[in-house]
Amino acid sequence: MILYGSGLRDGNSHSPHNLPILLGGSGGGQLATGQHLSFAVDTPLANLYAAMLQAFGTVRESFADSTGVLPGILA
Repeated sequence: MILYGSGLRDGNSHSPHNLPILLGGSGGGQLATGQHLSFAVDTPLANLYAAMLQAFGTVRESFADSTGVLPGILA
């Protein structure tokens, strides 16, 4: 898996909403590929990190400010 993106949407206003994030790779078949997904405005980026941890085989109830695993990420 390769994660490419930024923690800020607009560096001028320092907006952390609607982030441009690209997740590449299949995680050894653990990730659902070939998708363009969009989530609610205040979805924590840590939800993506939680999904990536699960794809690696690391099971955690939470990660940073995550509220769960993003739906549609894992195969």
